[in-house]
This record gives sequence, C-alpha cells and structure tokens, in this order.
Amino acid sequence: MSSARVLYVHITGVSSEILKNLVLAGIRAAICDGRPYPSAIASMPSSFLPPADRSGGDNENVVTANGDNSDPPAKKARPATVAGAMHPHVVELNPLLDGCEINESLIEDVPDEYFAKFDIVVASHIGMEQARRIAKATVASGNKFILVDTFGLEGCAMLDLGPDHQFRKELGKDKLSDVMKNEPYVSFADMLDVPLADATARWDKVPPKVYTKYRSYLEYHAKSGTWPGEDNASDYVEQTKKWLADSKIVSEDYLGDDDTLNHTASVATCEVSPVCAVLGGMIGNEVIKAISGKADPANNILMFDGADGGCRIFLLKKKA
Repeated sequence: MSSARVLYVHITGVSSEILKNLVLAGIRAAICDGRPYPSAIASMPSSFLPPADRSGGDNENVVTANGDNSDPPAKKARPATVAGAMHPHVVELNPLLDGCEINESLIEDVPDEYFAKFDIVVASHIGMEQARRIAKATVASGNKFILVDTFGLEGCAMLDLGPDHQFRKELGKDKLSDVMKNEPYVSFADMLDVPLADATARWDKVPPKVYTKYRSYLEYHAKSGTWPGEDNASDYVEQTKKWLADSKIVSEDYLGDDDTLNHTASVATCEVSPVCAVLGGMIGNEVIKAISGKADPANNILMFDGADGGCRIFLLKKKA
C-alpha cells in the first residue's frame, strides 16, 4: 500500500474526509482541482481545513498575550485554486509522505493520460460526462474509479474496480480464502446506462430512494449544466417528475410532492459534516480493500442514510 497513489478530483466535504483518513494511513495523495479558491469550498465542511482557510479570510489584527495589538504578519499570497489551498494542509497532515502532487487545471482541460497514472481516482461533485471520461481512462489502465457525493443527510458512491479486480475473503484471524474475482462486473459507463426501471433487486421492488435521488441530481446536471439549488428548484422539480414518470416503474411523486422535491433541490450540494465523516470512512475502507486485495469489496453502489444511520450495498446492472 505504501507505493499506491490516490488522486482526488474535486475536494468536497466527503472527499476531504477520505483524503484525511488515507493520508494518515500512509497512502499518498494527489489533488486535481482547478476550481477558484475560496468560493468553491466556502461552505464545505472539513475536519482538518480551518474555517478561515475555507473562507479565504485572514487575521489582519493580531492580539498579543498582554492584549496589545502587534504588527500583522506579512501576508502570504492567496492560492488561486482549491488544489493550491489544500496542498500545505495535506503535506502537514503526514510529513512522512513525499509531498502531495497538485494539478490546478480545470478537469475538462486535463488529458486522459493524467488520470491513468493513479492507482485509484476518487471524484466528487462532477457531472456524468466528465465522470464517464475519467472512469474510462482510469479503468482502461488497470486502475480503479470511485464517484462519491453527499447531499443533506444522505450520500451515495458508485465504484468501478475494473474487470480484473481480485480479492481474498477474510475467513478469520490471519486466514484468507483463495483468490476470487469481483463478479458480476459492471463498468461505470454501463452503470450510467442502466435505466431506472432496472435499478431493482430481490429485496428492492422499486429503485432505492437514496440512489434515485442521487441519480436525479446527475440527470439534471447533464441536461442543464448546473446542479440543483434553491434558485432553480422549480425547474428541477419539473424535470425530475418527468424523469420519474418516464421510468414507468415509479410514479412522478416517488421522491415526494412538489414541496419535498423543492427541499431535495435545495440540499443537492449541501454537505453535513457527520455524514461526510461516516461515508468518508466507509469509502476510505473500500479504497484500502481495493489496494490490498483483502476482504469483499462493495459492488457497485454504496448508499448511506444519515437519518437512520443505515448503509447498504446495491448491485446496479441491466436486467437480462
């Protein structure tokens, strides 16, 4: 694991939790986030990024122990991107690692070859088009891709560990099973192509609501180029109700009435610190399992509901 490198595409509350956990575990990090700082992370919860750094603020009046105002320290140049702002904090988090590579380009300007050189790519707050491209480039080189986001009290992750991922089950203390393949394998692109009507299973006669809600955000972003929010809630409600009705497996009010959908839109990009911490810990564990090849991996959707504390795995695949 000491030689593995994980690339974080866009730093959010949940991806920063994953980064923190894995860097402390000795897994090297790289960050690709050219979004403007501090506006892109002003409302982001984080357990290791100080509030002043998230807002871009600084203390211009320093008060000494005796209460006198001292001369303010020389101001440092403010980073222009999120990657630049995160870099010193990641290095400080675990100085034993050999630094933290950063890429300050916008993700649409980053070539496929860049993503292919990392063992695992963890992406957050990106649309389906870029997620599909990055996942294809990553997995084609024999590596792994995870898309994860939280929204209000819920969170969802989509994992593509590649067609050749192998693992050994833990059968007890210091005892492992024979090598097994992660089956059935569904690529990230194929996951996105699964119609909502097929997002069912033996114990799920209708699509899981957490996944359905997350997918509604991705669908809206794909059509409008922006994430749902209070300003475009009415448009999100209209498009989501049509999308649900067109699925022919659930009714247009499956995710609630108009008032509920308005609220759903308003929390699309709202991150709650405990939810980020819990889901971030789970995904961090999945990354360690994927790198080490030990224990059953999550295949291929992982959902968390902070209202009841429940987390479950769901296999998303097209029906035969």
